[in-house]
Amino acid sequence: MFAYDQRIEMNALITIDYLENHPNLIPVCASWAFGQWGCQSGGSFERAKNRFTDGAKKNGIPLTLVAIDEGKPAGMISLWASDFEDRPDLSPWLASVYVHPFHRKKGIALLLVKRLEAEALRLGYKNLYLVTEESKGLYEKNGWQEMGHVQTHYGDASLMTKAL
Repeated sequence: MFAYDQRIEMNALITIDYLENHPNLIPVCASWAFGQWGCQSGGSFERAKNRFTDGAKKNGIPLTLVAIDEGKPAGMISLWASDFEDRPDLSPWLASVYVHPFHRKKGIALLLVKRLEAEALRLGYKNLYLVTEESKGLYEKNGWQEMGHVQTHYGDASLMTKAL
């Protein structure tokens, strides 16, 4: 098991690990994704659950990582072949970044992003892509560059890339 532990705010221990090692968290990840994005774009919980069941592996795409804060699921992030149907020429994608509201403002999102970048590099990828409606600043201050603006189901968004 390859876990990434990082002590942050108030000595909490955050573990970033493969969803494959925590299959009991597949429904949690699916409910987070469906609640945050799927219910607003015509998705279904079942479809989200299937996506995370497929993403419960560590040696290829799709890959999902989970953050565990003091034994509780705190967040997730995925590496997908595609996350924006208008740009099938770009791959792979950093996707489904979510931190539960009770665990925000602890640096978990940044830990997830950095670990996923390392995973993409381990798998042989040299670039990553993402679309964000709200978190452009988080990514820019961590080396991501905006490639342009796009429209998603949720509104105006930044299309971003990072060379690994």
